[in-house]
Amino acid sequence: METQIAEKQSFQISEEDSKRITSLRFLLIVFVVFIHANLTPDDALNYYHYDFIQPKWIEVFKNFICSTLGGAAVPLFFLFASYLQFSKNDSYPTLLKKRSKSLLLPYILWTVITVILYFIAQSIPQTAPYFQNPINIVRNWKVLDWIKIFTYHNLGEGLQTPLVYQFWFIRDLIILIVLSPVLKFLCRRLPGWTLIFVSVLALKGIPVFFVNTNALFFYTAGYYFATYKISFFKIADKIKTYEYTVLLALTILFDLLLEGKYNFSFVKTILSCLFFLKLSAIFIKHQNLYGKLEYLAGYSFFLYAVHTPFLGTSINKVTQRIIPLHGILCLFQFLLAALLTILFGTIFGILLNKICSPIFRILNGGRK
Repeated sequence: METQIAEKQSFQISEEDSKRITSLRFLLIVFVVFIHANLTPDDALNYYHYDFIQPKWIEVFKNFICSTLGGAAVPLFFLFASYLQFSKNDSYPTLLKKRSKSLLLPYILWTVITVILYFIAQSIPQTAPYFQNPINIVRNWKVLDWIKIFTYHNLGEGLQTPLVYQFWFIRDLIILIVLSPVLKFLCRRLPGWTLIFVSVLALKGIPVFFVNTNALFFYTAGYYFATYKISFFKIADKIKTYEYTVLLALTILFDLLLEGKYNFSFVKTILSCLFFLKLSAIFIKHQNLYGKLEYLAGYSFFLYAVHTPFLGTSINKVTQRIIPLHGILCLFQFLLAALLTILFGTIFGILLNKICSPIFRILNGGRK
């Protein structure tokens, strides 16, 4: 009986949906880069001690790019990963084997590469002063520290990140994949209650001890969309473009009027996700545009992996030191740092793929 249910749940996603997912992959990573290029006033003044004078309108613009639009990037990747996983409905051993190649192996390799680069930078007198964060001093690590760099390394509020801090997404995705049989069981036996439970966690921002709350919600949502054969693209398409424009404009207004009083980040995330899903319909209608996005999609994971902590961080620090952080120049520095990181990271991936394709594919999780 269980086998019959599993076979009934497995289905082939449409070519259009597949192309729409592909069309968004690189763009969403671009927004991740912008998020990590954003120098906040608190960090600039209290952590880096910069002479930082940023007009309010620039702060609002950067928050719209990084928080409102950028806030959809990682949730959509959780949604896509879950939707594709439960659509294919591979056996559990097959699923773990595939994800070991596409997620676990590059996760380990990129972490090891980062450790090596940290050690080299800390050993060279000219660069050592820039790598003096006590938690990142490689030669001082004990056994537990070596474990933490792959799991929960950075100190701070809420969930901690691995050493390659953007890889918290991969860490959480691996955990959710490993626990997916349990999640599937709960969704089958208690479909309504499970959905309500994860929705409340996400809406209230209630922390979960092992994964990000939004990650759990969007991964679970992917299961429901796949199981009940509901297209999230069709849901997004029902909202008119001008309606998205109005709603996104309202998020700016609410941020200004209700700043610090109410937290509606989850609502903004849902709205931004729907906006990008809607946008994908435009991308696939233009063959030339889609061809370029499809090509760049092959380098989206590589850019995601390489853009921090070294490439993007180095570019950010250099641009922050040579560009006076006053007025409009704050915006210029933000855009320049992000765009240079995207450009160099993508070119590096393309060159590595041409020069040594086997190494690129391993680091890229087997993605072409």
